[in-house]
Amino acid sequence: MQMNSPQVNHSQHHTVGLFFSCGMLLITLWVWTFWPTLVSMENVWRGSETYMHCYFIPAISAWLIWPYRKAINLTALGSQRGLMCLIPSLLVWLIGYAADINLIAHFGAVFCLISLLWCWLGDDNFKLLRFPLLYLLFAVPFGDEVNAPLQFITAEMAVWLLQLTGIPVLHEGLYITTPVGAFEVAEACSGVRFMIVALALAFLFSHLHFRTWKKRTVFIVALLLLSIIANSFRAYFLIFIGEKTNMAYGFGADHYYYGWAFFAIVIFIAFHVGGKFADSEEVIPASPNVQATMHPVSIILFIALLGILNIALNTIWQPVSPPSQAQQLTEPSNWVWSDANRMKPNFQDALAFGSFKNQNNVEYFVVHYANRQTTGELIGWNNQLYSADAWRVANQEELKIGAHSWQEITLTGPSGRKIFGYFSYQIGDVFTTDKTQVKLQQAIDFIFYKKTKAVLHHLNCQDDKATCRTLVESAGHDVLSLEKQSN
Repeated sequence: MQMNSPQVNHSQHHTVGLFFSCGMLLITLWVWTFWPTLVSMENVWRGSETYMHCYFIPAISAWLIWPYRKAINLTALGSQRGLMCLIPSLLVWLIGYAADINLIAHFGAVFCLISLLWCWLGDDNFKLLRFPLLYLLFAVPFGDEVNAPLQFITAEMAVWLLQLTGIPVLHEGLYITTPVGAFEVAEACSGVRFMIVALALAFLFSHLHFRTWKKRTVFIVALLLLSIIANSFRAYFLIFIGEKTNMAYGFGADHYYYGWAFFAIVIFIAFHVGGKFADSEEVIPASPNVQATMHPVSIILFIALLGILNIALNTIWQPVSPPSQAQQLTEPSNWVWSDANRMKPNFQDALAFGSFKNQNNVEYFVVHYANRQTTGELIGWNNQLYSADAWRVANQEELKIGAHSWQEITLTGPSGRKIFGYFSYQIGDVFTTDKTQVKLQQAIDFIFYKKTKAVLHHLNCQDDKATCRTLVESAGHDVLSLEKQSN
């Protein structure tokens, strides 16, 4: 009989203690660093039914890790590859944070977590747990970006199916009219929530049942396409039921329950068919008995990088808090203050704003933001260039007025009244109508500590187009003079 010496046992306990201590320290530092981003991510989960499934992703990831718990080598510590992965992850997060784009910041924070776990666990352990850890990316609320094309696909397929079954249809974009009523394929009907959940389930199912990437890819793509097609059938069936029952069924609470019941049936069938092609179960490796190479320097550098980031976030990268009431800008020469504006632009939590009118009846609205604020932003979903209740866009055109780019929008009202709006964004000396460029320039200026302002210039005119362009070009000189005074 051979007995382990007390020195060996003590050494093993010390190694295991160091392994878990480093893990707890790194995770705590990650939570501390990215806490505002994590809070905003959870707010999205809670605020939208589309992302309620995200609450289950960390639990699913832990459930996937559990069978491998005895195969993890607790003598491994540190990974240079995980450390190198942190740098681009931090860059992604920083761009999202500086530009105030939650989607990018959320992905960056989760990528940083995966890099952290890689650096802590070591290369061999990370390879063993790669899928459960990468599955955490499904905790990021994404997918709203494809709402518009999915709405279009749903409307087109629903109309085709209605016509196929002999129901008269009047189709105008996202609006579908049948003899019994009018229907709109709204954002909630786009099927994006079904698609996102289907994508998460497809990755999970393919990992558990298939061993080759060919089978996994085929199943994931098939279920993704099936979810889109199934949503179109769902929209068709709801309209069909409403048509045949004179709107007694199919809408209200039925709309919600029928949708999820139909989706559950589709997923059940997909899993049943996929199970017919399942491979043999994966063999989990035995408990390792090999002393792994430790890289404590990687852990130390990882902690140092997050420490430097925290110092920067609390010194140079401080967002600006807007005042409770925005400052009113002084009117340019030949302009007077005007509380009313025909287009009714609405921008919240600004640093300063102005609303003016000149003798040619051209209206000018200007609003100032910092490049990064605690609340409020120049490019945001809750800001509006015009009142959507009062106006509809008839045409949009990019044009040069003076030396700067402007976006011209032609708006029509319910009575056929027409006005022309012109807007341009300014970041420092850069004028553009491209919102992506605005966000990018704001992020660059914020990261490099440039105290530039983010400004919207917004003019409108109700004469004919040619006259309006002439009047707006003349007004542009006053606009620039106002900015020079405010600087």
